[in-house]
Amino acid sequence: QKTLVADEDPLSRADSPRKVNGMGTGIVIDERGYIITNFHVVDGVTKIEVTLADNTSCVAQLVSTDPKNDLAIVKVDIARKLPVITIGTSSDLMVGETVIALGNAFGYEHTATRGIISALHRNVQISDTQSYEDLIQTDASINPGNSGGPLMNIDGEMIGINVAVRAGAQGIGFTIPIDRAMAVAARLMSVEKVERKWHGVKTSDTPGHPDGAVITAIDDESPAMKCGLKPGDVITAVDNKPVTRAADFERAFLGRQVDQEVRSEEHTSELQSHHDL
Repeated sequence: QKTLVADEDPLSRADSPRKVNGMGTGIVIDERGYIITNFHVVDGVTKIEVTLADNTSCVAQLVSTDPKNDLAIVKVDIARKLPVITIGTSSDLMVGETVIALGNAFGYEHTATRGIISALHRNVQISDTQSYEDLIQTDASINPGNSGGPLMNIDGEMIGINVAVRAGAQGIGFTIPIDRAMAVAARLMSVEKVERKWHGVKTSDTPGHPDGAVITAIDDESPAMKCGLKPGDVITAVDNKPVTRAADFERAFLGRQVDQEVRSEEHTSELQSHHDL
């Protein structure tokens, strides 16, 4: 868990009258410093300060956002590799299952609360301009400052990203399912979006079956087409790094130089990233 500090409180805007010194929560999903959080945590913020678990503080840069799904990616530049949270699946969740919420509740860093999954597939209207579909409802205490933090199962796997609480209620909080959140993260972290490079592969996850990223489409005349990849192929590794979902595939290309050869498996075909002119 990593604590993300912004200029305004992420939950009070819609769900609580109290301000908490602009604190929210973020989750490291790539060892190079890529962090996922809620869009409303960073929306309109001029300076995003991230405090790591060891109290190291640094300023993060906003990478990309998805306001509709209320998700954003920020990045900190730091000399060491950061520990990455274990990502589970939300495809097999059960009502009554024990869960743990982590976050920066009311400014109390690294707060852990326990509860159960109260319901699945909730549609929630937060305001006139913001609504959510297919959320996890939990009675684990979620407070202002928890936005962007993980909801975890008893195995310590992240199964959701906490997003909102119901004002005036007791024990009614809502979480974005992790399968959807990571599918959004794959788009937000694509090299085409972040670095304007092109490999020509479109992939999707296989929720509940972490066998790799499934290729759904190949762009014509793309590096992927030229090296022989086809729709239906399953990518299980890039340069010997395991790929269990689409976000892993996109992360593998971030920061690479143009025309740098990358080996993908199962097909062991050579891919090259090119500028999309």
